[in-house]
Amino acid sequence: MESFLQICEDTTNSLGRQLEAKEEQFLQWVYDRYAAEQKEIINN
Repeated sequence: MESFLQICEDTTNSLGRQLEAKEEQFLQWVYDRYAAEQKEIINN
């Protein structure tokens, strides 16, 4: 799994601009959800 910082960097590069605070918060939420789901899958 990519780190959150790597995802932010990749997204910034794709957009060609810095992320806004709301966008960073959204990416953090998505990343946290994904990590939680992966942890649940591993534990089952």
